[in-house]
Amino acid sequence: MAKGSVRKKGKKWYYRFYVEDASGNLVQKEYAGTESKSETEKLLRQAMDDYESKKFIAKSENITVGELLDIWAEEELKTGTLSNGTVQNYLGAITNIKKHPISERKLKNVTSEHLQAFFDLLSFGGTYPDGSERKGYSKDYIRSFSAVLQQSFRFAVSPKQYITFNPMQYIKLKYQTDEVDLFSDDDMDGDIQPIPREDYERLIEFLQDYNPPAILPIQIAYYAGLRIGEACGLAWQDVNLEEQCLT
Repeated sequence: MAKGSVRKKGKKWYYRFYVEDASGNLVQKEYAGTESKSETEKLLRQAMDDYESKKFIAKSENITVGELLDIWAEEELKTGTLSNGTVQNYLGAITNIKKHPISERKLKNVTSEHLQAFFDLLSFGGTYPDGSERKGYSKDYIRSFSAVLQQSFRFAVSPKQYITFNPMQYIKLKYQTDEVDLFSDDDMDGDIQPIPREDYERLIEFLQDYNPPAILPIQIAYYAGLRIGEACGLAWQDVNLEEQCLT
């Protein structure tokens, strides 16, 4: 019978319990609950009941890159100390990585060559698996992808022990001389569109008279491609002054 407990970190409660991994060892799983202790305890009971009924043991040889990203996001990214803006940025990168066939590769079969080809495609553009032609992305955009894969593969090595080494350590990020504008219509997903430049300038002019302190987060959101909530959630640890980018 799985044993579990709940604990409070900040304003939110978390629940955790022990399960048996592929090697027969007991490992602790922790997940984010809610701000209510009773609701989190209910989530804990549901999770333990589900585990007991299914007795699901994740076999490392069957895990795909996409599944690894989901596990890392739930167990480490969302429960860590990164700012909300950084977490949302990384979750967005995960969503985009999972659109590429590399996410369907078995973790044990992914090589540095596969990853290098993926990053070269991001950097310089070309023909995507769906047949579409796309331009390369900016340095900051590529660095977000790199950070996600670096940390998730490190997580796969330790503590998860899904693989024995991190293939991302051999990747060399390459950048094109002329970076692509992240705000071009060609690269926008779905119906999301940035505000026109003239509307942005009118907004800044309005704020200069009515609310000057609001100008900086608006500028950051516009030029970095962030949602307002992400811009407001930025912390100094997200600002790399040496590289002049957000991490």
